[in-house]
Formats: sequence, C-alpha cells, structure tokens
Amino acid sequence: MSNPLKIQQNISLKDFTTFKIGGEAKFFIEVENEDELKKACAWAKENSLPIFILGSGSNLLISDGGFDGLVVRMKNEKLKMNNDTISAGAGVNLNSLIDYCLKNNLVGLEGLSGIYGTLGGAVRGNAGAFGASISDFVESVRVFDLSDFTFKNFSKDECQFGYRESIFKKNRNLVIWSVELKLISGDTTEAKNKSKKIIEKRNQTQPSEPSAGCIFKNIKNAEFDNFLKNNPDINLSEKFLENKAVPAAWLIESCNLKGREVGGAKISDVHANFIVNTGLATAKDIIDLINLIKISVRAKFNLELEEEVEKIGF
Repeated sequence: MSNPLKIQQNISLKDFTTFKIGGEAKFFIEVENEDELKKACAWAKENSLPIFILGSGSNLLISDGGFDGLVVRMKNEKLKMNNDTISAGAGVNLNSLIDYCLKNNLVGLEGLSGIYGTLGGAVRGNAGAFGASISDFVESVRVFDLSDFTFKNFSKDECQFGYRESIFKKNRNLVIWSVELKLISGDTTEAKNKSKKIIEKRNQTQPSEPSAGCIFKNIKNAEFDNFLKNNPDINLSEKFLENKAVPAAWLIESCNLKGREVGGAKISDVHANFIVNTGLATAKDIIDLINLIKISVRAKFNLELEEEVEKIGF
C-alpha cells in the first residue's frame, strides 16, 4: 500500500477529542488545502477504506476499538474579510472566529461564545445558544463531495438547516471545506460584554472535566407538543411553556440520575446533560450511561431522547 501523502498509521485518537476517549485510527492525516483533501480521500478510496472527517473532536465519541480507516483532520484555518462578509476555513476554531469578528467590528456571532469546536463542525450540527444559531449568519458553504470527488458551493437554502441539523449531517458524503458568513458592522462594545458574560455563565453552569458537550437534544417544537400530550399531569415552569421547550438536563434530573457513575464516566453534578470523563472512562462506560438515561426517560415520560453526540467506530 503506497503512501505518497505521508499518512500516519495507528494514531491514538483520544487526544484529538474533548472527551479524551477513543482508540486508534488505522490511518491519519491532517489537510490544509483542497488538493491535500482530494488526494487523501482518493487514496482512501483506492484502498477501500472508510473516511472520517475530524475537526476539534467535540460532540464526538470514538469507540475503544478506534476507527479502521482513514481519519482526515481539517487544518484549513484561513480567514478572509470583505466588508461585513467573512470567508473562513472549516478548521477555524469557533471562538477564534468570534474574537476575529469582534476585533474587526463585526457583530452577530457573540451568542455562540464559549462553544468548543471548529466552524465546520458548528455548521454541520447547526450549533446554537442563547437564541442564536450559526445558520443565522451562513451565506454559503463550500463542500467536497465524496460521491464524485468535486468541490461544490451550497447556498443557505441548500444547506437545509434545522434544529441541530443540516444536509451535511444527513449526507456524510458532503464534507464542509469553507464557509461564507454575513455579519453586521457596528460598535462591538455591547457584543464584547455579551460574549464575556456568556463565557462566564458557561464556566459556572457547565463541568470542567473532559466531555463532549451536551449529550442529548432538547425537546422543542412538535416534540414539545407531543410531550405535553403524553404527560398531561406534568407541572412545567412558565419559562418552559413560554419557550415551548424542555431541556434534556431537566428530564435527566427528574429521573434522579445526576451524579450517576459507570466506570470512569459520570453524569455531571453541574449539568445533567453532560457526561464527563473522571479520568479513566472508556467509550463503553459512556454508552452504558447514555443507555441508562434513555431507558429512564422513556419509562418516566414516554419519550425517546435523541442524541446530539456523534458515535464513530461502533
């Protein structure tokens, strides 16, 4: 098996994930430009290997057995500004992007402050918080299509954004390469204060131990209506009713699961929708806790929680 791209072999993936969990990648490469991405994927195809695209490793659980294929880590981190439009590589750190925007008097993204991950991952999962979603600012997305090995541009409508969803999440052949964002020019004083407060709140309300972020999606929209129908006697707060949403953390707490441990994994005492690695957690420990939560919530609320975290190699 020739290796013209100097692809590495048997690379531990745990240090490339925020969970600090995961086995080895059989093959591994970091790419910085379109040509490297295309050649790496072509090499994998020639050798009949599955491909996994890796960003910052947040919102991700890799199996203890690792990944028996080629892991391609996105390192395209170019940023270019043109008036109120930003062109950014998928490998750009989201918080670095927000800082860049604020330094250049562009506002809008500050509501996403403190979310760990890359821009590509944020767009793929339509990351959001505090009333804002990354899709609010996306103009277009440049994509590498593994089905025909061509680069294509997707308009915002073609991205099919939804709550923590996009066409890129549904179709694994579509690899996000870069994103064009439309922001607002103006005084950033208020935006900087908002960003600072959001980060402070995250530090106070989210665990510091290694995690993948929120494990489950919240209950919103039509799911919220079904939840009320299936639980007519439940007493929800005015805030939940006003927002037509029930946080997954509240459901988990209601099942008295906060602090529950399996091996080295634990449902956080700080935020019940986080599972943390207390030091020696395995992927199996995490899966066992995920299953415990799903079974408990189903039994108590007649509700099937949907996972937000992506599982690889299982």
